Amino acid sequence: MKSKIIIYFAFISLFTLNSCSDGFFETSPSDDLTGDETYSTVSNVDAVVNGTLRYLMESATSQDNPGYSAIVLTQEVMGDDAIARDGVYGFRDSYPYRDPYDNTTRRALFFWTLQYKVIDNCNNIIAKVDAAKGEEDQKKYIKGQAYALRAFVYLNLVRQYQFTYAKDKAAKAVPIYTEPTVPSSVSKSRASVEDVYNRVIDDLTEAEKLLTGFKRSVKNRPDINVVNGLFARTYLTMENWTLAAQYAAKARTGYPIMQAAQYLQGFNDVSNVEWIWGHPQTADQNLGGASYFAYLDVTPNTGYRSIMPDPYFYNLFDKENDIRASLFEGVTNSSDPLFRWLKYKKFVNKSDKSAHIVLMRSSEMALIEAESKARNHDLNSAVTALNEIRQNRNLSALTAASLNESQLIEEILLERRRELWGEGFRLQDILRLQRAPVRNESTETYDTGNGTIVLRGHYVWTFPNKTELVPNSPYYLFSIPVTEINNNPNLNN
Repeated sequence: MKSKIIIYFAFISLFTLNSCSDGFFETSPSDDLTGDETYSTVSNVDAVVNGTLRYLMESATSQDNPGYSAIVLTQEVMGDDAIARDGVYGFRDSYPYRDPYDNTTRRALFFWTLQYKVIDNCNNIIAKVDAAKGEEDQKKYIKGQAYALRAFVYLNLVRQYQFTYAKDKAAKAVPIYTEPTVPSSVSKSRASVEDVYNRVIDDLTEAEKLLTGFKRSVKNRPDINVVNGLFARTYLTMENWTLAAQYAAKARTGYPIMQAAQYLQGFNDVSNVEWIWGHPQTADQNLGGASYFAYLDVTPNTGYRSIMPDPYFYNLFDKENDIRASLFEGVTNSSDPLFRWLKYKKFVNKSDKSAHIVLMRSSEMALIEAESKARNHDLNSAVTALNEIRQNRNLSALTAASLNESQLIEEILLERRRELWGEGFRLQDILRLQRAPVRNESTETYDTGNGTIVLRGHYVWTFPNKTELVPNSPYYLFSIPVTEINNNPNLNN
């Protein structure tokens, strides 16, 4: 019996050709191409690469599943620094750990099929681009991008569907597919965590070789900096501190940390100097109500505004000096739907709703470098990397002499929370560090000018079975959808 995912894969090529071409905002090859024509020329295969990227970012089965952004936002609200407002559409079932833990939900199915469709497209590109008509360098670069994108997806999958590498690298994770799916394909069993990480490293190693010399015209394409950043993320989770630091430093070469004033510009454009990888789009490509910014942008009349910061998260900032602290604002008007919530104005959609989505920044890489150096007992280098961010957020520089190793590591981890809020790292870090979210009922007050109000905060403090939040709970893991389980008899082999 074949896996259900094989059936889903059959629809990808048509979608990608309808999506876009190398120019990203231009039209794609005609949608009447046959399967052979799809991969017959370098320009056609390049359109498949671009369409696959757009498929990952823009496909939606419902308004609460806005492509890859749905995964990012789910990982935020399953932590402790972000809250999905009660009764507001979007991520209200992910916040209390019901979804995607429940494998019968549409979100569980969407997350699985979205990512495996992308993998199958990458497999087709890798297998078929060499036979396409066109320049050899272009074939090499296209294949390198497919390897990088496949590594990106497998790295996400192994961190979503199983506990961290350091906990149990022999644990069963997800199936690995490296060949194009056809009707006769046999479904795969779940590979171990270690095998999936080895697949990621092998893919990134191929991408590293193939993308040397590649100059992209749009930041949606993976290039050598993106590959280095994916290496850094991989080795950070594997706790290979030396390689994580080395690759993080290489990934941010040419991408300086943005200055303080730039942090206030809305996080909505790939032209930002520190964005290494991002998804640009025009207004007609934006998913409207089903979009990343519809849930994070707290500007009135912009969307659902369903994801809010925890008041205790605000307390992690130096409120007098940190430029990021100026983005918080308590809602004091009792007629406002956000009354008594603390708004965080980090993400602001563009006026025409064409805001771009960030996928990798140099600040993240500096933090990986800092943490890895600190864990490798090189406190001076760790503080230097950390201070690049601090000083560009209007904070004073730290000194290695003022902190011991464990204190410095904790400061770096706090900086990850402050700097990367809303970008999908919180649940990943909770799993990687084998910790539990800390959710407390809010007692924080906000001065209205005419008195104080108690700010709203967390309202779910336990798992669905009413037990306490603890490290390494299965409630943190994404579930393989029931349709896949029913149709793939090899999953547990």
